[in-house]
Amino acid sequence: MFHRKRMFPSAKKQAGNLYIVAIFVIVVMGFLANALARMEWSNRDALSKDLLGTRAWFVAHSVNELALTQLYPLNTANSVVANVCLSNWGNVQTKANNLMTQFAGCSVNTQCYSLIPLDSVNYYKVESVAVCGSGQYQVERKQEVWVKE
Repeated sequence: MFHRKRMFPSAKKQAGNLYIVAIFVIVVMGFLANALARMEWSNRDALSKDLLGTRAWFVAHSVNELALTQLYPLNTANSVVANVCLSNWGNVQTKANNLMTQFAGCSVNTQCYSLIPLDSVNYYKVESVAVCGSGQYQVERKQEVWVKE
């Protein structure tokens, strides 16, 4: 027959085990909470940059479309690309800045360049650079459109 005293250690020998287990659980839970907080911050940072990038992309795209409506006006038989691109581009930039009032926190710069003629056809490049956000969360997107006269 077994004696109880031999099977189970005395209460004095078990006195500090609870403290060791409690400290271990607290330390492990602290590391876990720290890792989860870092992951949450990283996800929030990536989401902010993604949203600003999408917004900047659409701003640049919208300004390019605005420029195309100025380069190719409706109901006009003659080409006005060279006239608008080379001498009257300030009006396009002004209209782009007026469009930007709808996109708070973004700025845009648009330019038109004359390219080397190919097969006696003049080509132009319309380039729009949009910047959205500020400080740590600032994203820039550039779009370009090639047009011919």
